Amino acid sequence: MKIIKIINTTPHTIPFQNTVGVFYEVRPCGVIINARPVEEVARTHSSGAKLVRTRFVADPGSEEALAKLEQENPNAVIVGSTAAAQAFPGRVYAPVPAPGYEEYPPEKKRMRDDKFMVF
Repeated sequence: MKIIKIINTTPHTIPFQNTVGVFYEVRPCGVIINARPVEEVARTHSSGAKLVRTRFVADPGSEEALAKLEQENPNAVIVGSTAAAQAFPGRVYAPVPAPGYEEYPPEKKRMRDDKFMVF
């Protein structure tokens, strides 16, 4: 089993489960990678409601912090929120629920350490 260094850039501890079922937690690293939502009107629904597309863009402070983390931790998997993963595609990854934990509430969910979401 290969050991992966995971860096958590969220403000919350993330519970992981490896491929043999061992549970462990990755605490926040102290650097929060943020993204800002930007809405674009896609169209108007027949009811009159606006339908929007939301994309997430990087903020300059997070860009600098991420570059430093990447430089100090080559080959580490940098995990963040789904929004951060969208704002920093291929650099920040979102966690994926472990098998059997897909429908659990966030506080009881366990995440895989061998598979991550990329945008």
